[in-house]
Amino acid sequence: MSYSLAYYQGIGVVILTAVKVERGIYDYVPSRQISEMLAIPLPTTVKILQTLNRAGILETKEGSKGGVRLAKHPDEITLLDVFTAIEADRPLFRMEYPSDLTGPIAQEAGRNVTLALQRSEQAMRDSLAAVTISSLYPREPQTEPDQD
Repeated sequence: MSYSLAYYQGIGVVILTAVKVERGIYDYVPSRQISEMLAIPLPTTVKILQTLNRAGILETKEGSKGGVRLAKHPDEITLLDVFTAIEADRPLFRMEYPSDLTGPIAQEAGRNVTLALQRSEQAMRDSLAAVTISSLYPREPQTEPDQD
């Protein structure tokens, strides 16, 4: 099983929104701008924005100067937060071992496989929880190096 493209796109939306607002380019980033900058179809962008808004990651403003911005500081939003919002906390692995296998060896193997997958899932979540959005992009605008 793998996660949806929307998860990766959601991370891009959150990072782009953080950067554009932090750098004073927008108070609220228009959804059309997000769609164009990230090359995500506008209907897909709108669905991602709605999902992130419902999760409390983004806040919206209607009108000509409307759009989205982060509802929290980027230091307070993790990759796990975006994962939970977009993937609805869907597990990475199926935890059911094939039920047509019987006997003590198969049952023990099934328990061990399930335990290993649960540990892997938890390690992934712990890893995502340790990465904040603000750690994923430079906080200051990049300048061109002086040319001699």
